Amino acid sequence: MSEISTANLDQFLTNYSIVYRNQDFVASRLFPDFSTPRQHGRYPIFGFERFKAYNTERAPGSEANELPAWRMLNAEYYCDGKAQKQLISDELRSEWALGVGPEVFTTETLADIIDKQREIVVFNLIMNSGSIPSSTLSGTSQWSDFQNSDPVGAVTAQRSTILLGCTKEPNTLLVGYPVWLQLINHPIVVDRFKSTAMPLGYPSDQQLAGLFNVDNFVVARSLYDTTVQGAATSLNYIWGKNAILAYVPPSSGQMIVTLGQTFRWLYGVPQNGGMLVKRYRVEERSGDMIEYQTYYNCQLVVPGAAYIFKNAVA
Repeated sequence: MSEISTANLDQFLTNYSIVYRNQDFVASRLFPDFSTPRQHGRYPIFGFERFKAYNTERAPGSEANELPAWRMLNAEYYCDGKAQKQLISDELRSEWALGVGPEVFTTETLADIIDKQREIVVFNLIMNSGSIPSSTLSGTSQWSDFQNSDPVGAVTAQRSTILLGCTKEPNTLLVGYPVWLQLINHPIVVDRFKSTAMPLGYPSDQQLAGLFNVDNFVVARSLYDTTVQGAATSLNYIWGKNAILAYVPPSSGQMIVTLGQTFRWLYGVPQNGGMLVKRYRVEERSGDMIEYQTYYNCQLVVPGAAYIFKNAVA
């Protein structure tokens, strides 16, 4: 088979894949994309020099006090290739009766698979980190204990942990779906809105964001199959019964503080955002191959920008 390159790029399907995103995936809310023209490189990490106390007094005719030299670290990223493909056989195409074409359906599936793996990678980077401060709740401290726990107080108590850890106040609270189910029924939470309209019968995400004093209240609903391929399906929540308080900058760029970053290589075609869909004929298999491809690297950048409540509910 000849080499498959950008000559096989399907612009329509690529554009479609950029627009299409499973709204249940939330990894980008904690590790936002940063587009890079290079597959690998380094980025600087500055210290806390500007927060130290210095002698700023200057006597008449004397020179100003000089700061010590910058102590700058740096870290490396390498955007690994991620790809998945699926064959649309001529037989399947001839029998296809759904409203959406097989190419679009296949593109959705491939994009979903790639994004789900990124979701799992980001979850593992956060939950398996030994550097992010955390606490494991149990018994009466779990937010599912309506009589003894206080989720609002628990989250508020850790705001200073993040401010001291990264110099920024937290602006994001991500909770697993089982945690959200308990929060919207918790007496302490509901009591805060007893004189406020709740059109849904429970506090909205916007109302919960205000209650927890964050800009972004994120409910993680993404699922994955815990069994191996070929076994009976058994779905579970990727983010489990955990809650993560974090600071995430409003936009990516230079000179920022961020919990994590997804470095995404633009692969020489920046107009496609580093995401490509290729279509090519596989004559020996009597079908058309649809291949989804992207390059990225997820990195935990500032562990002090988050606090984890593990097993927040029973």
